[in-house]
Amino acid sequence: MVNFRQNWLRAALIAGLLTLTGCGFKPIYAVAENGAAPLNQRIAIGAVRAPEEIHPMVVGALTDRIAVKNGETADYELTVSAKERAERLAVQIDATVTRYNYRLNANYMLLDLRTGKKINGRASAVTSYNIVSSQYSTLFAERAAREKAARSLAEEIERDILLQLLDNPDTDGNDASASVENGSETTPEGAAELPPEPDDEVIYIIEDR
Repeated sequence: MVNFRQNWLRAALIAGLLTLTGCGFKPIYAVAENGAAPLNQRIAIGAVRAPEEIHPMVVGALTDRIAVKNGETADYELTVSAKERAERLAVQIDATVTRYNYRLNANYMLLDLRTGKKINGRASAVTSYNIVSSQYSTLFAERAAREKAARSLAEEIERDILLQLLDNPDTDGNDASASVENGSETTPEGAAELPPEPDDEVIYIIEDR
């Protein structure tokens, strides 16, 4: 069901991008008329705040999808603050937990380095894994869940940036002064900063391994 929903959303987004392109909008992957790199290759990854074990996975996933490439000059800087959360999903009669839902929540901020305008957003990713008798297998499953969630989170942030820029076209190359709650705002100094941490508390405690 989840895969069906994800595929449906992806297909809807692609169809929407094709329609918007026909109306004059430029997708995040499009090369500009002056030959500039696609938008997702003009975003530098700034500070990323996340728990120690998930931090390199989030940074790696973001770099794979959103990063300055081929010596291009960054027009934007992306900063991210992420937290992880595990929820008991399946519990046996003896109270032993056999399956966890793993959730990765993040706040992000995209700073236009040319205008100082900021776009703020939220993203999340959810996956699950089993707790088995073998500690090694459980640790492997836990790590795989983290990696999958990090990739999904990076994809969600990339997609959300595209949609936000379509909603705020002045951000891509033009000066702007309007402020929008939970959307875009202007910072005259253009100073990069970390977005606030997600509201969810970290309760990542696995028992009865």
